[in-house]
Amino acid sequence: MPIYEFVCADCKKSFSLTLHISEYEKKKSFKCPSCESRHVRRKVTPFFAVTSKKS
Repeated sequence: MPIYEFVCADCKKSFSLTLHISEYEKKKSFKCPSCESRHVRRKVTPFFAVTSKKS
């Protein structure tokens, strides 16, 4: 499952949510766990994949 990272525009705290892609697409509004504000924006973070295949 992807980890989505956000930052709150009101309290400036960062937080992350682990969601299925379909859950993320359905839910358009997220709430800050610290101040419960809905003024959050998604942070740009690097993508990496973890596989069980060893090289």
